[in-house]
Amino acid sequence: MDLRTVLHLVRPGAAGRALPVAERDWVVYLQPMQLVQTGAPPAPFPPGPLDHDQLVALIFAADLVVTW
Repeated sequence: MDLRTVLHLVRPGAAGRALPVAERDWVVYLQPMQLVQTGAPPAPFPPGPLDHDQLVALIFAADLVVTW
């Protein structure tokens, strides 16, 4: 079982299709920039709008970052 914390960064062009995202993953839509799924372990921020510094913190907290 893979226990990595995965952060998915979703660009506007990819937002309309189904993505292979696990329930434990973190998901951020980049336009407008907001955290929509906080997974497990929970993301360090609640769902909702993010600023640049918060996005950088999520990137460093994740074990793997995937950009769609």
